[in-house]
Amino acid sequence: MTCADCREALSARLDDEGLPEEQAEVDAHLAGCPDCRRYGERAAQVTRLARTSLVEPVPDLVAAVRHAVPGPPARVRWETALRVLLAGIGVGQLGLATSDVLAAAGGHHGGDAMSGASLTHFSHESSAWNLALAVGFLCVAARPTRTRGMVPLVGAFVGVLTALSAVDLVLHRVEGSRLLSHALVVVGLFALLGLARVVAHRPTGAPDVLGEPVPAGLLGGADRVGDVVRHGPSRSDGDQDLKPSARRHAA
Repeated sequence: MTCADCREALSARLDDEGLPEEQAEVDAHLAGCPDCRRYGERAAQVTRLARTSLVEPVPDLVAAVRHAVPGPPARVRWETALRVLLAGIGVGQLGLATSDVLAAAGGHHGGDAMSGASLTHFSHESSAWNLALAVGFLCVAARPTRTRGMVPLVGAFVGVLTALSAVDLVLHRVEGSRLLSHALVVVGLFALLGLARVVAHRPTGAPDVLGEPVPAGLLGGADRVGDVVRHGPSRSDGDQDLKPSARRHAA
């Protein structure tokens, strides 16, 4: 038995993991090796002190740690606020769509027609558009990475609607209360623009939701996107002969 094998067996013995068939061989080696005897005595002393020493009281650091931990950055707070705002706008648009459908069902516009469609059908088209906007705002609130796809659509709608509404207002073709219902879309456009700016300044490689593959470069050592990190700390050639002293697998 070599000194390395003996010291490994001594460590296992101190942890109550020694093999019975090795005891005689270890004792024989200790009888003829003073270095291993000193090693065994020091190891036993350290183990005994570690197991029998009194636990020293430590101060309660919970409050200090809580105050030391920084809060979420301003970008995260802005993103959260804009997502909540867009969700609220989506719910509001859903309410407008529902109210338009109910108003069209209770009205009597069957005799009025324009461009081959009754006023009831125009109301249904408006309701469908409001419903589409509601779904779009809610989807962006859930997944901010979809913001860029909504900005051109809502921006074009708000621009054309603003120009036409201004003309209709001057010519007394629309009431002010009707124009107020478009305020949700205008606020939604500004919220989309703000959220697009915040998302554009996210840290590189940060996934939008849990479960998405981690982009390449974020983990550094991974070979491909979504791979498990295989590269651990390098070991020098001198550490190759070291073996664990434990003889049992961890539970």
